[in-house]
Parts: sequence; C-alpha cells; structure tokens
Amino acid sequence: MTEPSGTGQGPGERTTLAGDRTLLANERTLAAWWRTAMTALAAAVGFAKLFGGAGPPWLARAGASLLVLLSLLVLAVAFRNHRRTAARVENEYAASAPKATLWLGTLLLAAVALIVAAAIWLPG
Repeated sequence: MTEPSGTGQGPGERTTLAGDRTLLANERTLAAWWRTAMTALAAAVGFAKLFGGAGPPWLARAGASLLVLLSLLVLAVAFRNHRRTAARVENEYAASAPKATLWLGTLLLAAVALIVAAAIWLPG
C-alpha cells in the first residue's frame, strides 16, 4: 500500500494514531457515562425532596432509590464496556489510562451513590 502524497505518514503511523484516537474516544465515553451516573444521583436527591411530602414517605424514597440503582448500574456497565474496548485496542503503541485510576473513579462514584441512598432513607 502506498502512502498518500503529502501526508508524511506511513501505514504504521496511521494505525498508531487511529489506536490513540480510539482510546481517547473510549475515555470520553466513560466520562460521559460517569456524568450520566452523577445526573441520576442528582435526580434521586431532587426526586426525594420534591415528592417527599406527597403521599407516604417510603414511596418517594423508593422512587429515589431506583434512580440510585440506575446510577450504580450505569457505572458498572460503563466500566465493563470501557475495559473491553481498551483491551481490544491497546497495543505496544497506545495505552489507556491506568486501570487503577479508572477503578478509583468508578468506586468513588459508587460510594457517593451509596451515601446518597443512605441519606435518602435517613429520617429528617
């Protein structure tokens, strides 16, 4: 395969750059899923506050808890999908963000979700 005139890039360099772009897109997608999880947590708090005085208190808390569970589900699926994609793309030229960093971010968000769930069910 011949290189296109004027690009200055051979096939190997184009492949490396494509891998880098894919890994960066994968990390942006994970960040978007994290934002979705945080939005679900904010909605849970808002739901509990908005509907806490209407009807039985457990009903608003149960609805808010469903949003917290949605947040946890989003975090789990996002992390799993990110690791699958990163494993397929990683090679000797491109490397994803450190796995420990991604675990830490995901676990911190999951801990916040559990704290929100506890706060929703606490009396007051």
